[in-house]
Amino acid sequence: MNKLLKATTRYHASPISPKLASNFIELGYGLQVEGMAAEMFFNRSFEPFYPYRMINKLWYDLLEDENDHSSRCETDWRVFDWYHSSYEHNAWFAFPGTAGHQLIEDDSTFVIEKSPTAEVRIGYCEDACHGDHAMKVENNSDALGGLAQDGKYCFPNVTYTFKGKIKRITGSEWLTVAIYEEGTIENPVVTCALREVGDTYTEVTAKFEVPAEGRYTFALLLPPHTTVICDDFTLIPSDAIRGFKKSAVEAGRYVSPKVIRWPGGCFASFYNWRDGVGSYRPPMYSYFWGGYQYNDIGTDELATYAEAVGAESMICVNMFHPFKRFFDYVPPESLNGDPNDNTLYAAYHGRDLPHFMDKEEGAREAAAWVEYCNGDETTEGGRARIANGRVKPYNVKYWEMDNEMHRWFTDEEYAETCVLYSRTMKAVDPTIKIGMISYCSSIEALERMVEIAGMDIDFLADRGFEEEDLIRKLAILHKFNEAHGTSIRYCNTEWLPLNGADVYNMVPRSETRQNKCFMFSKWSYALDAAATLMMWQRHGMDIDFINFNNLANTHAQSVIETPKEGAFPTAAGMMMRRFAHTEAYRTLIIEDYHPERADPVQVQLSMNQEGTALILNLLNRSKESGEAVLDLTAFPVADGKVKGIRLAAESLLSMNRLGDMQVKETEAALAVSDGQLQAEIPPLSFAELVIPLKKKWF
Repeated sequence: MNKLLKATTRYHASPISPKLASNFIELGYGLQVEGMAAEMFFNRSFEPFYPYRMINKLWYDLLEDENDHSSRCETDWRVFDWYHSSYEHNAWFAFPGTAGHQLIEDDSTFVIEKSPTAEVRIGYCEDACHGDHAMKVENNSDALGGLAQDGKYCFPNVTYTFKGKIKRITGSEWLTVAIYEEGTIENPVVTCALREVGDTYTEVTAKFEVPAEGRYTFALLLPPHTTVICDDFTLIPSDAIRGFKKSAVEAGRYVSPKVIRWPGGCFASFYNWRDGVGSYRPPMYSYFWGGYQYNDIGTDELATYAEAVGAESMICVNMFHPFKRFFDYVPPESLNGDPNDNTLYAAYHGRDLPHFMDKEEGAREAAAWVEYCNGDETTEGGRARIANGRVKPYNVKYWEMDNEMHRWFTDEEYAETCVLYSRTMKAVDPTIKIGMISYCSSIEALERMVEIAGMDIDFLADRGFEEEDLIRKLAILHKFNEAHGTSIRYCNTEWLPLNGADVYNMVPRSETRQNKCFMFSKWSYALDAAATLMMWQRHGMDIDFINFNNLANTHAQSVIETPKEGAFPTAAGMMMRRFAHTEAYRTLIIEDYHPERADPVQVQLSMNQEGTALILNLLNRSKESGEAVLDLTAFPVADGKVKGIRLAAESLLSMNRLGDMQVKETEAALAVSDGQLQAEIPPLSFAELVIPLKKKWF
């Protein structure tokens, strides 16, 4: 770009929604909350590990050829540049011994049953008090031995609290917790004697601090010739914030999402919210993604995390359907089939879930969830929440009706079910906002769906990022709102900039030998996100919130990463922070200029909310310097220097890592002379500058 751009006093649309920089957390996928969570044990409930399903491997880009599901699957995740310590699958092992790094294979147990040097053995048993299994530990040696796990990254001046339930089978009732420097089996840095354990499950506790920051091994040591059964272990640092690591909360506050969608995603479609509240939360198989879902992070933790980082919550609801009994996808040609026929041509999820079949029961469960979140002490749900430690209601406003509804519903059936759920849920709290999915249907079908459900919904839950598609959907809403006096708005509850708007994004692996996960973490991806967010800004309050996918630890498809050593924003996270804190209030029309999504250089001008300054955004996704001259004579601007913030990196493939932040934030400065601003736009950069006005504009 090297042209004169003339600013006008006309606006593109109404004021910009302040919620465009929002995010998404999905349980059961991508090790998101596992890396965010304060819990330090892997498999704390000692359950056999379920393999990850193919859909998970495909989204992790683990297969050499995603079109050939029999092709080699990468089992050593350390080869990926997005890998860090929170992706570890730390094995339980018989101590004395070592575990080392674990490959993630379909038959991985993450249990090392025998000590290499002593008569110590561990193994699963069904004598459990939490979940379905427990761990039997046998020390048949003449020295101390027991159960251990590596990967405990600890900090000085933090107290770590271990709790567990242990039952003595034979031998001594006196056990010890010992903390070793990782890789050593002698001279523990800390030892803690536990209370004597009995012949029934006894809760034991130990508190400890470490002398220095680093990696440690946790060990439960048994006296010689002693056998115990262990279950329901937990290890939590004292600076945890309602189930989350302090660093994960601090990183979330830095990025500043305005709305956080949870608990999915595809995970939400098989989620029973009651499994994630209260004192007993049984661990279980993650139906959609595979692996194990431990339910330590549930409604109270997620809603509290959103509050802690300054965000609202948006809950994605499991809409029950007869097809969910056996299937996680039913193609259109089978939607008239028998839901109880597990031989139907459809994608079988491998479980029998009759409790997710009845739509009316599902609506009642969704209403009970609303009451749990928003009810006061006069309601059953409110009293249950208070009993679980939260007196003040969460006042969750936004509720999305399931995820990828085309997996089970026809268009019209889904719209009708939205009406059922909305009326049932709003009978509990009439102030909530109900979202209907709009990305699974044609424009013609969406028009019919809005006619069916429009009086009972409050927003569309979309996924697109193309402006032409957005304009068509907004036209449907405008038409319905004008005819019926409603105010349905557009939201995008899960988006990724995936349309190949730069030279790397989503290029087939056969051409680059890289995969989409490689690109998620890169500066190229963040620059692409900026162009999309600028597009949404131009549509004003027709757009409510936009949830970038994801918040954390999703093979770098995220805005924060939370290794055990700390946390940091990704390239996309630094960009999202700029849009979360923008002063742009309402975008202005630049004469004869409308950027297209793929344009490498883009300019956008807005007014701030007070009418005292213009906000200028400059984006350059190319490797060449760009220039633009902006005529600002329509406004009372003063000559002189204007300042702001610039984000830039040396390469489209630059990325942030812990201790290596390759995306830099610096001060940007340009000059206005005779009402004109000469803008030099450095390569691979995004900037926001504030141009003061000599007098208030409105």
